[in-house]
Formats: sequence, structure tokens, C-alpha cells
Amino acid sequence: MRPKELCCFLVLAMLTFITLASPVQARGVYDGTTWTEGATLMVEEDEDYDPFSEEMQKAADPLERFNRAMFAFNDRLYFWFMKPVSRVYAGFIPQGVRFCIRNAYHNAMMPVRLLNCTFQGKFKAAGTELARFAINTTLGAGGMFDFAGTEYQLKRHDEDFGQTLGHHGMQPHAYITWPVFGPSSVRDTFGTVVDGFLNPLTYVYPEAWVGAAVRGGRVVNNTSLTLGDYEDFKRSALDPYVSMRDAYLQNRSRAVRE
Repeated sequence: MRPKELCCFLVLAMLTFITLASPVQARGVYDGTTWTEGATLMVEEDEDYDPFSEEMQKAADPLERFNRAMFAFNDRLYFWFMKPVSRVYAGFIPQGVRFCIRNAYHNAMMPVRLLNCTFQGKFKAAGTELARFAINTTLGAGGMFDFAGTEYQLKRHDEDFGQTLGHHGMQPHAYITWPVFGPSSVRDTFGTVVDGFLNPLTYVYPEAWVGAAVRGGRVVNNTSLTLGDYEDFKRSALDPYVSMRDAYLQNRSRAVRE
């Protein structure tokens, strides 16, 4: 391999690693304001929610030994890599700018939410997504400001294909902790793959290294906005693995019901 090709390969590998390197890159995690991509997995607070009113969707854990090993791997990956990188990033980029970057990404992901709302027959929510996209893209400076939410009270509907499958009756099946990607299930793993094809950024940035750079920047940006949350979660849990698993499954069960 020639020096130039080797250099490109190393840069691509580093960016891809940054893209994936977070202990909780699964569905339904807390990003500081809503349940989406981020760096902590807890249960969203809701005063009207009764955890005993409906039975949580069950998922077996036949891979617990593997899952615990991957949980430990992801935990070290966060503390040894993602946290230091995100802290340096936060030291250079003002918080307001980082919120704008996150908002712009959410705006660009509208097609994923729109299609999954449609697949679930939630046509009012799909219309809201279209309205939010139009307002935020124009008045919100390309989506950097959530003008639709703050001025028109149009709430974002975080629907994904894993929720779509659950809506139509598919159970989570086995719980899985993927190395680097974090907590998931058989259903949500398949849903994540499908959402990858629905993601418009996949086609806007077809070059692998550009796509890796965009995704890597998003992960670092989101993590920088939630530094400390994962640490608080671990301190409050008797068994962090069990707490992570149960919180993930409960959160996904609620997302499907809603």
C-alpha cells in the first residue's frame, strides 16, 4: 500500500472508530433534552406514567455473559476514549454552537421519522414532521434552531423502524449489547440497519470517509452535551449492566406503545 493510500486508510479508520465509540449508541437514549442519541441511558421522567399499568415487553437475555463482557468493553471505551475526546471538543466549541449542530442533524433526519410515522399509520405525526422541517429549515436557519418547537409548540416525533416493527407486533426477542454500539435487541438491531438506508446522509455523503467524518462529529458533539450523565447513572446503579438493560427495554417498550 502506497503512503498516500495508507494515510487515507488510517484517517478513515480513526473517524469510523470515533463514529461508533460510545457505550450507549442504541435507540432511545437521553441526549440532554429528549430521548434520542446520546451518552446516557435512563428512563424518561413522566409524572403521569405508571410503570405497573402495562406490562413491559419481555426480552430474554440468553447472551448475558457475552453482553456483560461487551458492556465492560464499551464502558472502558467511553472513559478511555470518548470522554477525553468530547471534553477537548467541548473546550473549543461553545455550548450554543454544539446545540445548533445537534438541532441541524435532527432536522436532516426528518425523512427517517416521517417514513416511520407513516409506516405506523401516525399520519398526524407525519404531518407535524413535515411542518417542523419546513419551519426549521427556513426560519430556523437550516435547522440549527428549533423554531417549530419553541414558537409553534410542534413536538418532534422520534420514530424509528425498530418501533415500527414493535407497533406491528414484533417482540424485542433476545437482548443484545453490541461492542461499540451498545444496548439493543434482535428487533432493534434489524431496525437500525433499515434506518441506515432511510438516512438521507447516507446518500448525501456517499464517500465512506466523508460519511464517517460526519457521523463521528455528531457522536462527539452529542457526547459533549451529556458529559457526566453516564457517570451519574453508574453511581446510582447497584448493577450497572442490569440497570442499563432494564432501562433500555422499558424505554423501548414505552416508545412502541406511544
